Amino acid sequence: MDVCNVKNALRVQQREARDSMDPLTRQKASAVACRHAIEAWEQLRIDRNGDKLTLFSYLSFGSEISTTPLIEHCWSQGDRVLAPRVDSVSRTMELREMDEYGNMVPGVWNIPEPALTCKEWLPEMWTGIDWVVVPGLAFDRHGGRIGYGGGYYDRFTAQVEAEKRNNGSVGPLYVSLLLPGQLLAQVPMEPGDLRVDVLFTPEGRFDCDHGKIDK
Repeated sequence: MDVCNVKNALRVQQREARDSMDPLTRQKASAVACRHAIEAWEQLRIDRNGDKLTLFSYLSFGSEISTTPLIEHCWSQGDRVLAPRVDSVSRTMELREMDEYGNMVPGVWNIPEPALTCKEWLPEMWTGIDWVVVPGLAFDRHGGRIGYGGGYYDRFTAQVEAEKRNNGSVGPLYVSLLLPGQLLAQVPMEPGDLRVDVLFTPEGRFDCDHGKIDK
């Protein structure tokens, strides 16, 4: 079985497990994982001398872990919050700045996304993002990730890396929030697949030991 087939089988398995999770269990796990993320976010703020920070995060949908506690914390601190608008024809994402949930509309597949009235962040601005919160179905401690198969975040990361080479910047950090059962011993990866840097689980923070490999 090739890597693509292995990935697809794992996607089905992980999605079914996530969908069958008790909603209260999911809600509690989301809250604790987000709390660990918020602690790290606030440490970053201290390291940056109290500066306002910029978060790019997906807006949770269906049985995904909730990003809401992290997003609302950022708003409460006056940070910039960006979220993706998906173009299913070009298979790319636009990044738009949101300051309240009133900016949110149903998008492709009814996934919530920022309204067109929200300010767009062009690719040359993307290296100014501090954290990218990356969705996924399964992860490992080497930063390996199984996404939903669309490749949106892989292409986004390739663009960010190109911009970093152009302007010599260091950001952003790629992080993920995990529900119980999403951290596996190893997930299959292909060249060009995004590897994340940090995982936040209900058990705590895990820094991926190969977070910068093969982005």
